[in-house]
Parts: sequence; structure tokens; C-alpha cells
Amino acid sequence: MEDITKTFAIQWVGPFKDIQQMKDYLKKNSTCDNSLFNFYFFSGNKRGKGYSNARTYAYFGIHKKADGIEKRLNSYHTHYKDFHENDNMRIWIGAFGNEMDQKEENIEDAETLFIRTYGHNVLTENIKKVYANIKESICIINLFYKTNEEPWRRKPADILFMDDVLIHETEEKTKRTLVAKLKSIEW
Repeated sequence: MEDITKTFAIQWVGPFKDIQQMKDYLKKNSTCDNSLFNFYFFSGNKRGKGYSNARTYAYFGIHKKADGIEKRLNSYHTHYKDFHENDNMRIWIGAFGNEMDQKEENIEDAETLFIRTYGHNVLTENIKKVYANIKESICIINLFYKTNEEPWRRKPADILFMDDVLIHETEEKTKRTLVAKLKSIEW
């Protein structure tokens, strides 16, 4: 049996329809310290010839600094600028549930697990880390909230691909990635 050396909860807020709606949330509505949002996911249609509006493209990224996610995710972002801000645009931002987990190495490890898990099928724009190694065993629990910070009872379709729980074991003889959905229990 392998020790799971890293366990994180990530609290996702969304979806936002565009960068401005995300900025408004960060400025006015968030009860969370905005510098804690280190993760982002966006999906939608791409601009330019050869891209069909019938197809959805997606990107997962991180912001390692604690100076606000809008410094990284903005209209000049390397990938975001290639997307239409139309009715199909969806933006999610995520923060570690425990502020103490907000370390560059942890942020990087979490991103790598997401891209390794979903890069082949969903994250059309992430190609660099699809085959990257994960050094330590890791468990991520994803929790999803509306832009008014109420929990989603059922996740919206644009984020259904993202499992509630991701576990990656690195030991050679048991190397595997496990995913699961959480079930809500009413009290």
C-alpha cells in the first residue's frame, strides 16, 4: 500500500460567461481572498478559419503567484485570446480549500494531475503536460460552487467531465489514476 502524501480540496466557482464577469465576482462577490485562486479552466469556441463553432475547445491553467488570478487569466492570455467570448464561453476558477496548501509545488502537481487525467479527451489546448511525471501520490477533491458561492447540487454540463475525486499513485507496481463522483446525502 502506498502513502498518499498530498491531499487537497479545490473549491471551483463558475461558470462565468467572460473575463469581465469573473473580474466582477472577484471584486464584489467573493468571500474568499482573491489571491487564493490559482486554478482556471475555460471552454468555448475558437476564433479563426478552420475552427467550427460546433466544436468546444478547452484549456486548464494555473497562476502560481498570490497576486490575483486576473493577472494571469485576462483577454491577453496566450490561449484565451484565441477564444470567442460568446454564449458558449465558460470560465471556472479554483482555490485550494486550505490556504496552507498554496505552494508553487502543490499548484504545479495538481495541474499536472488534471492535465494527465483529462488532456487526451477534454483539454484540447493542453499538450505540454499530458505525459509529465507526477512525483508524489496525490488526491484531489473537487467541490463546485455557483457564482453566488452556493454549492451546485448538480454540476453544469460544461464541467461534468471533471471528476469529484482524483487519486494518483506513483509507486511502480501500483501506478494508477483513480477517479470518482461524490454523492450528496441529505440529513
